[in-house]
Amino acid sequence: MFRCLGIYRELQNSPGRETDDALILKAVLEQLEVLGVKTEARTPEELDATDPSGYDLVVPMCEAPARIARLDGLARRGGPALWVNPPAAVLACYRTAMVPRLAAEPGVTLPASEVRPLGADAGPPPAFAAPHGWWAKRGDVHNTCDRDVVRIARWSDAPAVAADFAARGIRHWVLQAHTPGDLVKFYGVGPGHWFTWFYHDPVRAKRTPFDLDGLAAQASCGARALGLEVFGGDAIIGEGGAVSVIDLNSWPSFALVRRGASVQISWHLQRRLKGALSGREP
Repeated sequence: MFRCLGIYRELQNSPGRETDDALILKAVLEQLEVLGVKTEARTPEELDATDPSGYDLVVPMCEAPARIARLDGLARRGGPALWVNPPAAVLACYRTAMVPRLAAEPGVTLPASEVRPLGADAGPPPAFAAPHGWWAKRGDVHNTCDRDVVRIARWSDAPAVAADFAARGIRHWVLQAHTPGDLVKFYGVGPGHWFTWFYHDPVRAKRTPFDLDGLAAQASCGARALGLEVFGGDAIIGEGGAVSVIDLNSWPSFALVRRGASVQISWHLQRRLKGALSGREP
């Protein structure tokens, strides 16, 4: 029987989603049990005293740098047969790594963005045009509180944001041009196995028509560039239906689609396990 170890996300990296993040992992592990996979779950703290090398599959939702770096070292030394997502892909989702990769990916449209070290002040505005202002985002993990992603309407507001980031030990920030339009959330597995989306704010959405194949293709292209198999993210549907991906992350909460997502994720994991352990990748 295949053995799977699931690792919960750190509570500080699940602001407002502590329960949702745990529930999607629990749901996937329950589905895997039905599919004949023996599963166990650990908190991140329990993981620190656990050797994952005896498992066939490891599912890490954790994100803390030292913890993921340890798992990445184990994966590179040939630990468990399969990681979903691989620790290297989780590290690739840190914005300092993600933004350059997505910006260089021809199949992804990313708003103009710049990664900067945090110094004594905010420095000058980015060189790219941003007629609608900027978003300032912490450069490492995605969100630990509502001050990790901040809208900057005027550059005179930037020094206060930079100072707050620096005071919290954040070493880099990302400045990204604001793109007007409908904010949509998307979730995917594979990529290419399963995909869904919804409006972040369906009441206020303008519902500009767009090409769903285009959104799915950009999301899948970005996920492949980062090495993600279970992923989610955000995109803007702008004027004329133009799609811009603004974020991608590993193992989102799938909160609004948990039941269906858990079936699709567990099915994908079972197929990947069978392929990896037989030497035939699906």
